[in-house]
Amino acid sequence: MSSENCAIVRELIPEFVINRLGEDELGLVESHISDCFACREEFELVERIFASRPEVPGNLEESVTRVVIDDLKFSFYRWQWQALSAAAIAALALGIGISLDSPRNAAHNVPDFAYEVEEGDIWLTDDALVAGAPSFDNLSDETLADLIEELSVVTSGGTA
Repeated sequence: MSSENCAIVRELIPEFVINRLGEDELGLVESHISDCFACREEFELVERIFASRPEVPGNLEESVTRVVIDDLKFSFYRWQWQALSAAAIAALALGIGISLDSPRNAAHNVPDFAYEVEEGDIWLTDDALVAGAPSFDNLSDETLADLIEELSVVTSGGTA
């Protein structure tokens, strides 16, 4: 017999012993066991082991089922209380953390000129600088004229 057939039959032997095989598999195992000495020995060993198992008391299934269901019910209720307790502790810790959390004063590096307000100005004098807009204070008149000319060419449809 091929080792592939032996491997297949050896996996089916326990099911064969407890009569859980379909007709096709049943015929395969029976014909293979009649021809293969090694698989027949394995079948006999599994059959002896199965026959030597102790008898199960009749009411055992009911007892085990009842205990398992009762344990599951108790575990569920215990889990609900544990979840509720954990939520209460988390809410309490969060509340304590928020109430004890002092505001942090971060140091701001604001230049002095940002606070200079001239009379009649609505905005701070260098508000554009603070907001990130370009500053033209240090540009010469010639540079400003070149910049204005460049901008007027770009906005009028030309290319720079």
